[in-house]
Amino acid sequence: MVQRYFFCLLTLSALLLVFASASADELRGDRAAASAGWEQIDAGALVIDVRSEGEYANGHLPDASRIDYTDTDALAAAIGSDKTRSVVLYCGSGRRAELARGALLERGYENVFNAGGLDALQATDPH
Repeated sequence: MVQRYFFCLLTLSALLLVFASASADELRGDRAAASAGWEQIDAGALVIDVRSEGEYANGHLPDASRIDYTDTDALAAAIGSDKTRSVVLYCGSGRRAELARGALLERGYENVFNAGGLDALQATDPH
C-alpha cells in the first residue's frame, strides 16, 4: 500500500513538472510573439483585433480595428490591395489570429503576423 502511494505521488509530481514546464514555455512564446508584434506596430503595421465585439468592448489595443477572424473579406478590405502591407493580428490566445493569418496568406498577403493574445501584448507593452 505504501509503495502504491509513493508511486502515485511520484507520477503526480512528474506530471506537474511537465505541465509547469509547458506553461512556462508557452508564456515565453507568447511574450516573444507579443514583443515582436510591438516592434512591427511601432514600425507602422496595421493592427487588427480578431476577437468578438464583446471581447473588444472589454478592452483592446489603442488604434486596433476589430474584425472577426472568420470574415476574411473584411480583413482583406481593411488591409487593402497592397499584399506586402505589414499587419499585426491578435486575439485572446493567438489561435483565432493564426486562423485569420492563414486565410490571409492563402489570399496572397505576405506580411501578416500573429502577435498572440491581448494579455501578452499588454504585459509587454513598451510604451
